[in-house]
Amino acid sequence: MKVTKYPQSCLIIEKDGKRIIIDPGSLVSPKYRAEDLFPAEAILITHEHADHADPALIDDLTRGGQMIVVGNQSTSKAFGGIVTKVVSDGEKFEIAGFSITARELPHVAMVDGSAGPQNTGYLIDDVFFHSGDGIKIDNLTVNAVAAPIAGPDISPRDVFSFVKSLGCDTVIPVHYDYFSADPNFFAKLLAPVKPGIKIIVLADEQSVEL
Repeated sequence: MKVTKYPQSCLIIEKDGKRIIIDPGSLVSPKYRAEDLFPAEAILITHEHADHADPALIDDLTRGGQMIVVGNQSTSKAFGGIVTKVVSDGEKFEIAGFSITARELPHVAMVDGSAGPQNTGYLIDDVFFHSGDGIKIDNLTVNAVAAPIAGPDISPRDVFSFVKSLGCDTVIPVHYDYFSADPNFFAKLLAPVKPGIKIIVLADEQSVEL
């Protein structure tokens, strides 16, 4: 499985020549056109916030094709016809040879302390988890995670607790372009407290094989 990073929390996952895009948001579109992200068989949206889902970019990505757009009920309601497959917590499905499980987990608290929107993470082939803007989940063990390291209510300690709870050995930091954070500094903090952990800091368009 090949993982390629784009701004904020956008990742492209590739296997056997097939690709899925996760969270193509508003920090992607100023730098990249839809053509830069092609080809892909599906788009997975974790939640409705603009930095995770840019409707104009998604419209460009899906125009003229048969691309599936996956999202939860709240995201579907917010964006209307953009979401073509609505998923619920624990639902398993396959797209283009990828086995995907939707796992709902709370969005971190907003700046004013209020709850965020419905947030759905995606477990890909039982080895990689994209958690959207969530950092607390029960009953999930996974090898690798894309973990948000900055946000309205995210601290390094929160991320450490999240990573520890998952039992994972590989972390790809995401979600640090808007609420800015230094992923290399995060890696420096996490490495000593979880010996053996791999923290893979990717620049935009940079890839890693998992």
